[in-house]
Amino acid sequence: MASTSWQAILALGLFFALTGIALALWNRKETRTYYGSLASRRDVKEFITHEPKRPWLGAWGIGGRISLIIGGLLLIAAAVLRLIFF
Repeated sequence: MASTSWQAILALGLFFALTGIALALWNRKETRTYYGSLASRRDVKEFITHEPKRPWLGAWGIGGRISLIIGGLLLIAAAVLRLIFF
């Protein structure tokens, strides 16, 4: 196996891991911004109870978790390939 194979897998793993971290941080920012804007209004029932649920607020977080899992698995695969073949 060429040395570039595990390096490509490593690069993809790092890309997915960094993307996952960025998406998780973006999710936190969007959620705080949304509920922060609700806190400034007179009717704060939705701010306190978070009802009705807003599924689009969690989409960035779910995507971030999936990306972190894929990135972690790719990083592990690259490390195993590096140890086996070199």
